[in-house]
Amino acid sequence: MTLHVIDFDRLDVYEAGAWLITILAYPDADDETQGHVHASLCTHALRVRSEIEPDWAMRPQATKPIYSLRSPYECNRALRTFERRMRDRMVAGRMAIAFLKEALPGHPLILPAGMKRLSLNQLAELVLDDPQLTDPDNVETRIWRPSLPVIHLCSAVQIFSSQLEPKIGPVVLEALLLDRNAIELVIRAAEYHETVLAQSRHLRIDPDRMIRIRLV
Repeated sequence: MTLHVIDFDRLDVYEAGAWLITILAYPDADDETQGHVHASLCTHALRVRSEIEPDWAMRPQATKPIYSLRSPYECNRALRTFERRMRDRMVAGRMAIAFLKEALPGHPLILPAGMKRLSLNQLAELVLDDPQLTDPDNVETRIWRPSLPVIHLCSAVQIFSSQLEPKIGPVVLEALLLDRNAIELVIRAAEYHETVLAQSRHLRIDPDRMIRIRLV
């Protein structure tokens, strides 16, 4: 079991958000790779905040030099597979929601339209409405299985995004980098999803493989 603890007394909001996203997108990466990804996301967060808050950018800030000095080349290199990984995690999150509904006590299972039974094959067919997905076998091997260690986080982010999208449009990456409330909401939801998914009769997942994130 891997446990990550987010402490806002020790981390700036963007650092905490960058760790959350790093774990989501790169759960299988080694410490060095995750470190490069995290630093690059922090650099991106600072650049975005500087653009949306020019006055903030003009004031002295207590930021780590490693983020300010990281070059665009280094960031692009560290994040070269980032968009694809995030897209895969959101597809896995859509699939996981069906298992969440099945495992909730006292709630009858209502399958999505077109599904005859709750199975990975059926769910893989369901997400083929994504224009970049064409083969259900690839969905299971390339998207679902690599996402299993953080599947509870995938579903939490997917639900967070789908709930806000009708109100404010697509939820962008920056919301999980710069908004403490969003970060805390997703982490708490993921912790709850973790316990619910463990009770699923159809989803067979080793609890010891799940990567846990907790707030101090």
